[in-house]
Amino acid sequence: MSTPTVYETAFLAAPFGAFLCRADGVFARVNPAYEQLTGYRAQDLIGQRKFIALHDPAELVRRAGPLNDANGAQGAHGIERFQGEWAYVKRNGTRVPVSLALAPLPGALDAHYIGIAVDTTRHSQAEARLWYVSYHDRATRLPNRDLFLERLDLSLARCRRADTALTVLVVEIDDLQKTREALGPDGVDLVLEYAGERLRRLVQAECSESVVGSIGGDQFAIALPGHGDDASPLAQQLIDAFARTDGAQPTRGATMSVGSARFPADGADAATLVRRAGVAVSEARRGGRGQLCRFVRAQETRATRQLELEQALRRAIDAREFFLHYQPRVCLKTGHILQSEALLRWRHPVHGLVSPAEFIPVAEQAGLIDSIGAWVMDTACRETGQLQRLARTATKVGVNVSPQQFANPRLLEQIERALEKAAIAPEQLEIEITESLLLTDTERTVRTLHALRALGIEVAVDDFGTGYSSLAWLASLPLNRLKIDRSFIAKMGADARSDALVGAIISMGHALELSVTAEGIETAEQAQRLRELGCDEAQGFWFSRPVSLQTLRNLLEPGVGLVCPA
Repeated sequence: MSTPTVYETAFLAAPFGAFLCRADGVFARVNPAYEQLTGYRAQDLIGQRKFIALHDPAELVRRAGPLNDANGAQGAHGIERFQGEWAYVKRNGTRVPVSLALAPLPGALDAHYIGIAVDTTRHSQAEARLWYVSYHDRATRLPNRDLFLERLDLSLARCRRADTALTVLVVEIDDLQKTREALGPDGVDLVLEYAGERLRRLVQAECSESVVGSIGGDQFAIALPGHGDDASPLAQQLIDAFARTDGAQPTRGATMSVGSARFPADGADAATLVRRAGVAVSEARRGGRGQLCRFVRAQETRATRQLELEQALRRAIDAREFFLHYQPRVCLKTGHILQSEALLRWRHPVHGLVSPAEFIPVAEQAGLIDSIGAWVMDTACRETGQLQRLARTATKVGVNVSPQQFANPRLLEQIERALEKAAIAPEQLEIEITESLLLTDTERTVRTLHALRALGIEVAVDDFGTGYSSLAWLASLPLNRLKIDRSFIAKMGADARSDALVGAIISMGHALELSVTAEGIETAEQAQRLRELGCDEAQGFWFSRPVSLQTLRNLLEPGVGLVCPA
């Protein structure tokens, strides 16, 4: 018996399948790895079958190329070199993907070919895992935005052919940030996972062709083929289903807002429909928790305007586009100015004066209110210091602080720095907060209020009467003033209940040893009625509109400070 050559040893010991075949494609030799790969023994292949016989016949029919030619009478003859991905059918009938390389064997006396076949199952599985990770949301395991848009495109194509409608819903979990603060990222993932699975089951029970995806953050998207105007009841069912959850479910207490856009009325492509449904859900959130809103063109115009404002707000401070006006607060007994409220104004280089009612909510949503609020505090304190030196009178200024600012742990530091730079006493600053702020994060709120009062800064509750705060809770807080919301003042005289309510607030404030200021006074009758009810101070157009610092200085001049006769 001759000793095997090093090449023959390498052929037999190779860890991948290898074979030799004649020019007609019939096996001449196979190594053990090839037997293991195919499930055939060497004697079943050598001289018995062509190498092409192990290929998936269905794949051979579908694909054109040199291997199809090898299936003919000439076998492998004429193939110079081949490499590609194919599939074998093993002896037990299972299909296995292989990477096949075939080339003429150099130096052989007879025309022979050498083939290499490598099982790519693991590679295919890795590719499948990579595809899954790339196109599915990690927390919910639902299709992500890219895959959802791809599947929505397919649904739209079917709807065009069938001339049927389709609705896209964008569903957003309300106040997910509170869950994040309470339970951390893992708790949020659990809520998202449960919500996604519940949405999928509820929707597919109503529409078997629906597509559900997780398109980022706290938002899900749903495509409902065949549903046009009739999608609103289903969307409402989703909102109601989550509102009813109880027990130990992860979404207990969570609500959802839903926006919808329809094909073809609201858009003809997937990206447009999802974007417009997203615009609608933003509108739904503005209406409160658990709301449903359908897309209309005006919403997109408003969203575009808000985006423009947000971008402009980011440069407004550095561009010196902000300025302050001051509205005097008047003693109802004497008519003298006691204090003024600093009011932020914005002069946009293109749009001119922009209403605070429009740009303040945009600043809050964009996370810009802290920097803008810090600018207002610095400027109000600085200009109050200037006013005191020019008018030679000690005047006070009230500055509104938003709930987002109030939650900033550096708020006290910012206020102290502003007072120090302006060289004014803490007693000359009043912080105005909303009534609703008193009902959120109460422990931190009380701690901050006590810290402000310890500095000597007064605290007023703005828009009082709209936040449903508890009287017992008010009595325990270190407050100085209640400012009655203008909505109650506007109804005085025409509505006896409003008169009674305003009177009750004034009496309650005095019983709690708080001063009371009425906002929005626009007529002499309102001013007189408030005097009769014992209100301490008033603020509104009847006395003075918001004015510049120079005009306020003139009003504080001796003999001019009597804004309105008592």
